[in-house]
Amino acid sequence: MMNCGLVLEGGGLRGYYTAGVLDSFLDAGIEFPYIIGVSAGVGVGCSYVSKQKGRNWKILTQYRPDPRYLSFLSYVKTGNYFGLDFIYEDIPRRLIPFDFETFNQSESRFISVCTDCETGKAMYYDKDEDILTVMKASSAIPFISKMILYKDKKLLDGAIVDAVPLAKALSDGYKKNVVILTKPAGFRKKEEIQPPVTFFYRKYPKLIEALKNRVALYNNAMDFVESEERAGNVFIIRPSKNLGVTRMEKSMDTLKASYRLGIDDGKAAAEKIRLLFT
Repeated sequence: MMNCGLVLEGGGLRGYYTAGVLDSFLDAGIEFPYIIGVSAGVGVGCSYVSKQKGRNWKILTQYRPDPRYLSFLSYVKTGNYFGLDFIYEDIPRRLIPFDFETFNQSESRFISVCTDCETGKAMYYDKDEDILTVMKASSAIPFISKMILYKDKKLLDGAIVDAVPLAKALSDGYKKNVVILTKPAGFRKKEEIQPPVTFFYRKYPKLIEALKNRVALYNNAMDFVESEERAGNVFIIRPSKNLGVTRMEKSMDTLKASYRLGIDDGKAAAEKIRLLFT
């Protein structure tokens, strides 16, 4: 195992880049004692912990075009633009089975980040929770997903408040970390018009506040990651080419290219990581 943590950014379908990087790590025999992910980072990261190389590729190629995975029809039928029940129930339990036994027996910690809608704060769940429900909550994008009820808490996408959870890894004792980002170097979010938050979430003032601040929170997190990189505490892996992948990317060719780029970037990084952290 590497003597460091692994931090996985989300980003919707940009997560297939991360899936490629993690498959290259499986090929290289690289494991981490601590893994923390958000949204798509959790969704693809679980297959890394269960050592199911290629599972995310199968999900991409077999089910991304399926309207149950992502479509307006899914939103009308279920209240979720991403078909969260399909992605986190039907696929792992029946269609492309998830290896729960290997996942649970892994020596690695695996932490999923969610947002508590009542408090507007991050919640961190270890893998001994109801992992599929927790991953579903971590991936529940605001405005286009229903809140997920878990242990009397109403949860949404962890990226609202902790999109790159490096600070949590540090607080858990991992002073050195590999961080996989899904956007090219130099990226910062810009303020943009969003749906009326008070219309959607008028009963959740803390969530409204978090949603209004999320651009600043994300950019501050990126500044922190890059400062830790300059200090020699973080090794960043990010797309070496800007393929223009969007969170709800429609082009299968682009998504496949993103996954393959992750494979290549992961291979290029593997030996450097060994030298730095073993």
